[in-house]
Parts: sequence; C-alpha cells; structure tokens
Amino acid sequence: MEEPTPRLRHFLPALLLLGFSAFATFAVTLGSPKEGSQMAVIAPPWYSMGETVSLVVAAGGRIVETGGFGNVLVASSDDPRFSSELYQAGAWLVVDPIRLRGCLGLAASPTLMEGRG
Repeated sequence: MEEPTPRLRHFLPALLLLGFSAFATFAVTLGSPKEGSQMAVIAPPWYSMGETVSLVVAAGGRIVETGGFGNVLVASSDDPRFSSELYQAGAWLVVDPIRLRGCLGLAASPTLMEGRG
C-alpha cells in the first residue's frame, strides 16, 4: 500500500505554531518602550501610511519619523498611556524604535537619538 503524499494542510498546525512563536519571540526581544518616549508603531500589514498616521493621531500621538513600510512609523506623545491607546486604536505592535533598528541592522537617525532620555 502506498503512503499518501503530504499536503500543505498536514503541515499547517506546525507552520502556524512556527509563525506565532517567531512573532512572540520578536515582540519579547524588542520589549516595551518606556512611557513618554518615542515608540515604533507597527500597524497591520495591509495599512497604508495614511491609515497608520490616522491610528497614531487617534491615539493622541505625533509622528516623529516614517518607516520603510506604510504600516511602520515612529511616534511620540506626552500621554503616559500612549502605548495602550495605540493598541486600542489598532496597532499590532509597539516597540522601542532603537531596538527595532538594531534588530533590522539599520543605522539610528539623529531624530530618533535626540528624543532619547
């Protein structure tokens, strides 16, 4: 008797677990930014730059710098609950922008360094 050919559906649970684990590891490694500091905001991948800017504005923040993708930018606010507000507005991830740049191998811009305390 011949064994059935493996199909994608056979690997789907393992692939989902791998994706979730990679995302969780990425999020934990980058850590949460300090309140009152600049934050890298990662919106859902289908968000345009305009939608991501609207998300930040809805959370009461200011745009500091845009990212290489429409759904990534750096924002700041004096509100101590800013990161919570970003999540409520629809952000998928809010992280320290310096750590994010380090993980991606990008040089930190002077704009980002000025706002660090």
